[in-house]
Amino acid sequence: MNGFVPISEPTERTLSRRLTREQRKKHKRRRVLRWLFGSTFTTAIFVAALVTVGFATPWGRSIRLTAAETVITTRHAYLAHFLTTPAEYSKLWAALHQAPKNTNAPRYIHVVSDTRSTSPIEVLPLSGSGWNGYAMLVHNPKLVRLVTAHVQNGMGEYISDMVKRTGALAGTNASGFEDPQGAGWGGIPVGLVMTGGQVVQWPKGTEDWTTVGFTKDGVMVMGRYSVAQLQQMGVRDAMQFHPELVVDGKPMITSGDGGWGYDPRTAIGQRKDGTVIFIVINGRFKGGSGMGASQRQVQDEMLKLGAVNACAMDGGSSSVLYKDGEIVNSPSTTDPNHQRHLPDAWLAFPSVEAANAYSR
Repeated sequence: MNGFVPISEPTERTLSRRLTREQRKKHKRRRVLRWLFGSTFTTAIFVAALVTVGFATPWGRSIRLTAAETVITTRHAYLAHFLTTPAEYSKLWAALHQAPKNTNAPRYIHVVSDTRSTSPIEVLPLSGSGWNGYAMLVHNPKLVRLVTAHVQNGMGEYISDMVKRTGALAGTNASGFEDPQGAGWGGIPVGLVMTGGQVVQWPKGTEDWTTVGFTKDGVMVMGRYSVAQLQQMGVRDAMQFHPELVVDGKPMITSGDGGWGYDPRTAIGQRKDGTVIFIVINGRFKGGSGMGASQRQVQDEMLKLGAVNACAMDGGSSSVLYKDGEIVNSPSTTDPNHQRHLPDAWLAFPSVEAANAYSR
């Protein structure tokens, strides 16, 4: 697994004797970052300084609002009030909950080519200015399924456990989840959830969110649909999130950074040949990254990879890419197992037969 695991002081002193000078410097930098961004006190000082500069200077306003965008999309959204005026906060909140720009994304007839000459699942490193992450390409879309968690006492499930119990090969996080206490338990998804053509959870107050699903033929459907429409189209698995990033090969974010600030990101898309694209971006200084990426940066990567339609999934501490028995990215969660309990996940199976066997 990737990620930094805090260790006790005695162990740290013993370890430092065995490290090179450069390794000790790197280890020290990690401890400093952990102290700076893991302490409530130092975080409060940082926020206070940001507010002072952001309200006192014209150039600081852009930084302040970007920070507010970043915070408002996390489970600590209330902190954005301290970074904005009431009018600014209302504008940011409205931008995040506006209706999808498209009616329904066009559907394509996919011809899935013979992939025996290449791996059915590829993972590619991605990087840009101030961020890094991965793209996972699933060349046969019929291998992809939405898998719901085994929820126990209100707590969701690690994606590693979902992969192991279903026999899948890889996967990424999907739905957001209700988190009224800020505990990150991940047991109750937000929005519509369908698996095997049946409704697991009906949408609840998420009319402004986009439905993303796959038909039995592996066609990714994206837009505003009723359950009846989804079932009529033969959609097997579906969930909801936002914002839309690419529709009919065209970018949906054409000005600004998308209004979501900078954070770890997850997104799903599809090429015209059927290949499903998953993007997972590191952030919050994990995995050698900065704070993370904007939605526009993720959108641009989707376009580079040939996505015809693409939509953001839940991000932040939920962003995780799991493949071949290990976590590929560096999730920003503080969970000791380097994962977050999730309500569901998009999983890729080793064969269509294995995916169908799970779906029945």
